[in-house]
Amino acid sequence: MGALPPRYSFFLNPYPNEAFTRCPRCRAQTRVRKLVLVTHVDSVGLVLIRKTCRLCVVCEMLIANGHEMELVITGRDSQKVGRREYVVLGTLDARTWHRGLSGRVTLDEVKEAMADFKAYVQVDITPRHWSRRSDAT
Repeated sequence: MGALPPRYSFFLNPYPNEAFTRCPRCRAQTRVRKLVLVTHVDSVGLVLIRKTCRLCVVCEMLIANGHEMELVITGRDSQKVGRREYVVLGTLDARTWHRGLSGRVTLDEVKEAMADFKAYVQVDITPRHWSRRSDAT
């Protein structure tokens, strides 16, 4: 959809207790970055969200917290609104987002300043915890 070349691999973190201070792919230290995410929300359309995410600069993986995204999209009255389906499409130039705050940006301008994701990544977590041995062993 975006005119700019694809930039990052994207992982929407569904685990609220995991912060991913290290990249799940290459184990490098991640950095905190504030980026504009272009999100399509059902029954609303395109939403431009400036969000703090984790970024691995080694393998260019962007990690966004899914729980925080849902709070931003549904607002505080999530029980009244219900859960909305959404998909994050890519990143946007900060200047275009800033012009969008005043309502002076068109869909074509968003497409021109948008970079799609290279890939969508899914990560499975194996919990680490101590447990007692069973009596059978």
